[in-house]
Amino acid sequence: MKKTLLSLAAFAFAATSAMAQVVVKTNSGDLSLRLIGRTNLDYGRYITHSDGHDYGFKMNDTRLGVVANFDEKWSAKAEICYANKAISFRDLWIGFKINDKMSLTGGNHFQPFGAKILGLGYKFIEDAQADYAICPSRKIGISYDYTTNPFKATAGIYSDANTDVLGGANGINQGYSVAAKLIGRPICGDSSVLHIGVAGMYTDVANDYTYGINQPETFNSRSILKYASPVASTININRGEAELIYIIKRFYFETHYLTAFSNMVDGLENIKMNGGYAQASFLLIGDKQNYNKKTGLAANASPKNLEVLARIDRLKFDEQKSTTTVDNETIESVVPEQSVTDFTLGLNYFFNKNLNARLNYTVSKVEMGDGDAESTQNAIQARLQFSF
Repeated sequence: MKKTLLSLAAFAFAATSAMAQVVVKTNSGDLSLRLIGRTNLDYGRYITHSDGHDYGFKMNDTRLGVVANFDEKWSAKAEICYANKAISFRDLWIGFKINDKMSLTGGNHFQPFGAKILGLGYKFIEDAQADYAICPSRKIGISYDYTTNPFKATAGIYSDANTDVLGGANGINQGYSVAAKLIGRPICGDSSVLHIGVAGMYTDVANDYTYGINQPETFNSRSILKYASPVASTININRGEAELIYIIKRFYFETHYLTAFSNMVDGLENIKMNGGYAQASFLLIGDKQNYNKKTGLAANASPKNLEVLARIDRLKFDEQKSTTTVDNETIESVVPEQSVTDFTLGLNYFFNKNLNARLNYTVSKVEMGDGDAESTQNAIQARLQFSF
C-alpha cells in the first residue's frame, strides 16, 4: 500500500508540473480557461491515544476544477472534490467585476466569516478547532465585496442548505443566513500589515443542525468531542467574530475570537459556545510573509521559503439542560460543559508554487464537565501537497 501511494505521489508531482501550464485562451484574449486542482499525500501517527491507532499513509481531498475569465469583467469557477470515498462540489460560482473596487459573486462559495476561505493558503494542516466548529462552510448565495488598500467590506445572503441537499429538497424550506465582515488596514504595505476585522452572521435554521469536533483529517473523521443539538430543535443561530493580523517582514501573528449562540425550541436550554486561537510564524528562510488583500487573509510563503509555526486553540461548549414530560412527570437531563484545547507546532517548506511539505505536532486535551473526565492526545501529521 505504501509503495502504491508513493508511486501515486510521484505521478501527481509530475502531473502538476505539466498541468500547471494548462491555460486556454481565445485569439482575441477575451476568454481564458485555466485547469486547477490539488491532492494531498498524508501521514498520521498517534504518539499517545486511547485506541493506539497508527493511521499511516493516505491520499485524500483530491480536487479538480477550472477557472474562467471572460469579457474582462466576468469570472467563474467550478471545482469537484473526491474525499472519504465520495464526490462533491466545492466552489461553483460566477463573479462580476463592477469596477476596480467592487464585485459581485453568486453561487456556491464561502461566506464572509472565519478563515476557511484560505483553502490552499492555510498555514497549518488542519483548521483551528474553533474555526472548524463555529464557522460555516460554503453555501449557495450572493455576496457583494468592496476592497481598497485600507478597507474591505463583504456582505451577502445565502441558503442554509448544502449543494447535495438542494438537489433533492423537493420544495422544503432550506433556511437562510445573512453575513457581513468589515476589515480595517491602517498598515498595508509590501512587508508590513496591520489588519483588524469584525464579522457577524445570522442563520435561520430550517433543517437539522448539529455541532461537533472531529479528529484531524489525517486520522479520518471520528468524533473526539461529541456534542450534538437534538434533532430539528435549533430555531436560529447568531455568530460573531473579531480578528487581528500583524505582519512585519518575516514575522506573522494572527488571532481570532469566535462565538455562537443557538436559540432552541421550548424545553431545551439555548446552546452557547465560544472559542479562539492565536498563531504565529517566522520564516527561517525567506524575506517576508505574504498577505492577500483581496481575501483579507494571510497567505502561504513564497517558494524556497522555510517557515516555523505555533498555534494555541480552544473551544468550549457550555452546559445545556433539557426537560421532557413523561406520564405527567418532568424529567431533566444535562449535557455537561465540554471543551478542547490544542497546542500545535509546525514546519512548512515550499519547494515551488505547485509543491509544499508540512509537518505538525499537536497536543490536544479534551475535557468533559468540571474536570470529571478528560483525555490527552499527542499526534504527528505530515502532508505533501501538490497543487496547480
